[in-house]
Amino acid sequence: MKYIIAEQRYSIILEKLRTDGIVKTTDLKKLLSASSETIRKDLKYLEEVDKLERVHGGAIIKNKNQTSSDISEDKYISFNVRQCQNPEMKHSIALSAAELIKEGQSVGLDSGTTSFELAKVLKQKFNNLTIVTNSLVNAHELVDKKGFTVIATGGVLTPDENSFVSDFATLILDKVNLDIMFLTACGVSLDNGITDQRMAEVMIHNKMMNCSKKVVVLSDSTKFNEVSLYKVCPLDVVECIVTDSHIDDELVDKFSKEGHNIIVSN
Repeated sequence: MKYIIAEQRYSIILEKLRTDGIVKTTDLKKLLSASSETIRKDLKYLEEVDKLERVHGGAIIKNKNQTSSDISEDKYISFNVRQCQNPEMKHSIALSAAELIKEGQSVGLDSGTTSFELAKVLKQKFNNLTIVTNSLVNAHELVDKKGFTVIATGGVLTPDENSFVSDFATLILDKVNLDIMFLTACGVSLDNGITDQRMAEVMIHNKMMNCSKKVVVLSDSTKFNEVSLYKVCPLDVVECIVTDSHIDDELVDKFSKEGHNIIVSN
């Protein structure tokens, strides 16, 4: 029997939901060749990321009246392309983010391009850190740094994102405790919180956040007031947001008045 990884099951469930408007647990067990417990966990996760609403015996569409205009159009841009976008902004953000770290701490880095910029800064500025990451490029960048312990999550490698995803990638995150996790985002919004393009990445984000004492968002100013497809977390679970100096002062004040701390890099 062919094993279907989590994100594949999620896609199948959501496609069936879009087609039928409702999914039943009994039907999903047969369709996915999965146990009741696996289906229960899948539906619970999809409800947590606001993609459906669980009901007795299955699930229904979440926010039936929501239209595509409520969410910015998500055309996926690969890691290699994004890496060339706004490099000065990302570097300044990484420098400010590094100031939040102390020698000897354990640090979680996701697979975003600003996270990669931070990895390069940490390599230059610190002598003793433990880095946990699902990013292949982060691990490769730091592997030869003497004094650093680098822990890669492993999992299914996505070539266009250079990252490890799937259930396998989350297993090690149940075994570690992080002092601080740096979360990159595709969208930062007062109404919608932190959002991202890919569900597989969101799963890793949430797991890494759960094992971290502190979560810091790294986001250049172009991401503010943008809403991507998948919800990562509300703003109130984030310690602060580090952004660049191009952000509008009025926008910073607006976030501050709502109780959200924004650090503007020089």
